[in-house]
Amino acid sequence: MATERVEKGVVERKTFWFRPFCLAVLVLLLLNTIVVGVIVVLLVRQIVTIPPGILSALTGGPAPTTVQATTVLDRIEALSELVTTRYNYSSLVTSNRELPHILGGLYGDKLIMVAVGHVNAGIDMHKANVTENSGTMTITLPPPELQDCFLDEKNSYVVSRETGVFARPAPNLDVEARRFAVGQFRDNALNADIYGEVQRNAQTVIGTFVTDLGVKKFNIVTTPPDPNAPLPDSCK
Repeated sequence: MATERVEKGVVERKTFWFRPFCLAVLVLLLLNTIVVGVIVVLLVRQIVTIPPGILSALTGGPAPTTVQATTVLDRIEALSELVTTRYNYSSLVTSNRELPHILGGLYGDKLIMVAVGHVNAGIDMHKANVTENSGTMTITLPPPELQDCFLDEKNSYVVSRETGVFARPAPNLDVEARRFAVGQFRDNALNADIYGEVQRNAQTVIGTFVTDLGVKKFNIVTTPPDPNAPLPDSCK
């Protein structure tokens, strides 16, 4: 019995250090595996770009949104009304029958009118062009155009009309006054660079719009107005 106890004690002393040693070796191997794995992942990420969609599917994160040029163009075409600029005018217009001054009191016809009107200019976004190259979207806008020029009949009125003693009222005097007023409003709007304001307004609106769509890199290219473009009938 004494011999057995001694042998048992010897065995216990021999195995006391073995288990911690094995555990320490396993921990070191695990740490080494983790470090090597991290290094490998970093090296692979430097060489291979994993598509965001796959990462999203594996990690359960939010799916990335891809905005194509055709999608942006379809949305931009609906912005025509938002890139329209209106200039409002009022003017005192005098229209009279052309006669020598000496005959004016006898056969003259003179009309004074307060004319109120508007001039609208804009960009037809249905003619816009959207392309994409190397991750950058380019939006090319067509030239700005006059859309319409009109007289506000509700707020326009004749102040006075003077007809000579022997004259009959000219039937087209008020029509000519209105036509002159519209032409004056058109010229004033062009001289005030209504086209430039349309383009600046369009750049602001479209820039905000495509940013909200998720487009990160984009350029907006404007086209100068065409001096030979025909005017709408209401602006002639």
